Amino acid sequence: MWLPAFVVFLICSLFTYLVARQYLHSKKQSHLFWMVSLGFSALASLAYGLTLWTTPHSGVLFVLYYVFGALWMPAIMGLGSLALVFSKRTVYVIAAIVGIVGLTGTVFLALAPMQSAALQSLNGGAGVNVIANGAWLIELISLNTFGGAAVILVALYSAWKTVRKQSSPRFLHGNLWLAAGVLVISSAGAMARLGWPGTFWFVMLAGWVITFVGYRLLTPIVRSLERGAKPQPVPH
Repeated sequence: MWLPAFVVFLICSLFTYLVARQYLHSKKQSHLFWMVSLGFSALASLAYGLTLWTTPHSGVLFVLYYVFGALWMPAIMGLGSLALVFSKRTVYVIAAIVGIVGLTGTVFLALAPMQSAALQSLNGGAGVNVIANGAWLIELISLNTFGGAAVILVALYSAWKTVRKQSSPRFLHGNLWLAAGVLVISSAGAMARLGWPGTFWFVMLAGWVITFVGYRLLTPIVRSLERGAKPQPVPH
């Protein structure tokens, strides 16, 4: 059951590459946060796949999967969205708070007891029972809630502005696809904890595909830059 995680790794790697190209051209704060977030998602997916390939399953790789994917990725992606609507100073203050919470959660995760039997029986699920519940769960839920809410609300706000200004439907659809994709990704962990652990990576894969479609709808400027054409302003 490693294949969905590997496909997510490929999608997020491609996603990271495309956003990195945008960042190198624009130097925008939002692109920097998104690039890091997508890179963390790719690393988390790879760490999960490698966990399944090792015999016995590696606890270190599993913790890395949780730290990069479950703890840090959503919050950093949320910072990227906030960078579209707030000043750099405000975003840096919020990023500092996220950093403190994230580092605390990382330490708690690294020190948390691991259920060896659950780890060795891992076969494609989210692994919600592998690490014993503890203080790290508070940080994880907080950062996930913050990140998901930030991305979805900013995307919906951008969609509303697009309708209000009667801009191209492409950007309205792109923001709606983006919000829907992040909502699906956010629901993957909740579904695993509610009793459907086997659906985790399939839901994650669907969410990343939807998010990627939204991103491509929102960035027609990339093709213009590749052809050397003069870029036109793109509303967020």
